[in-house]
Amino acid sequence: MKRRGFFFTISIISLAGLMLLSLSLYQQVKLNPVPFLLAEKMTYSWEDVSEDLSSAAGVNVTKNGNFLEVVDALPASRNFSSTLTAYTSFVQQFYNSSDVSIGFYSSTGQLITDFSCFGKKDCSDNEVNFHILPFNITYQYPDLNKKELDVVCYQEANDGFPACDFSHATALNISINLTAMNFSCDPAVYDDCTNSDIEWNNDFDDVFGCTSGEGCINYTLTIRDNNSKVYRCQGVYGSNSGNTRRVNCDAGTLNWLENDEAVLSIKSSPCQVDLRFGKEGRFRVQSSAPASGNCNVNMTVDSVFTFDTSDFWPDFSTEMLLRDNFANYSARTAIR
Repeated sequence: MKRRGFFFTISIISLAGLMLLSLSLYQQVKLNPVPFLLAEKMTYSWEDVSEDLSSAAGVNVTKNGNFLEVVDALPASRNFSSTLTAYTSFVQQFYNSSDVSIGFYSSTGQLITDFSCFGKKDCSDNEVNFHILPFNITYQYPDLNKKELDVVCYQEANDGFPACDFSHATALNISINLTAMNFSCDPAVYDDCTNSDIEWNNDFDDVFGCTSGEGCINYTLTIRDNNSKVYRCQGVYGSNSGNTRRVNCDAGTLNWLENDEAVLSIKSSPCQVDLRFGKEGRFRVQSSAPASGNCNVNMTVDSVFTFDTSDFWPDFSTEMLLRDNFANYSARTAIR
């Protein structure tokens, strides 16, 4: 069966679960003799830990109405497993005076003691995922080093990904800051990038410029290099006449369900960054470097989805348990 959907290369931790924890705690206060102040203390403790986890992962996820923003730093600037192990030990000591302890559990209810398993379906997996439910949009890294980011939405279940509903997405705005790369031309100067190392492949017109139909959404793309030069879509950077490379991106719509793959390549010897749209449902951000030579590709990827509903939430397949050992009370809720 033919795969269709989309990928956008970029996993996270959100504070939305705080609301669920607060609701759970205060509902239980009504049913059990749990002091109100204890519930309040545990709620604030959960908020502190969630914020710190987001910082450790290098990803921030914000849900605001029908908007979802994911801000991610690629690649990982630290060893996430070691950072989370050290952080958990710190939290245990920090909250020692109030006897509050924390624990992380997998989606199957197993206590996570090896934090290299965090965000994985199985600890033997390399891939790290989180999902936007109920649509089943998947954000995936190939591993915790985060050198690549995929956003996946197949219409049919395939390659371990669940069947996904993309019909509620109406727009995607992408902003990328290249913090260690510079363009070989200045996109702001007409014709300067005509024969440069910024180029689209020949499938641009197949993937971009749709006017209607399933999977056709509005999009913008903004890329800034380390010198604050900007390549922006929509934009026209010189005539294509007589040139073998296409640098223009004069379409403001994108068909996520297109089977062909439009690739934007940004080359700055010896580094290269590729943005891949389509290919039976895939958008990927990936960097590459030659076997020899120094190459330092660091970037911040900021993606904002617009949906036609606010009824969605991020899910990390991980739960956190907070326990007040003094009061012999605990609460466990999903990290969202």
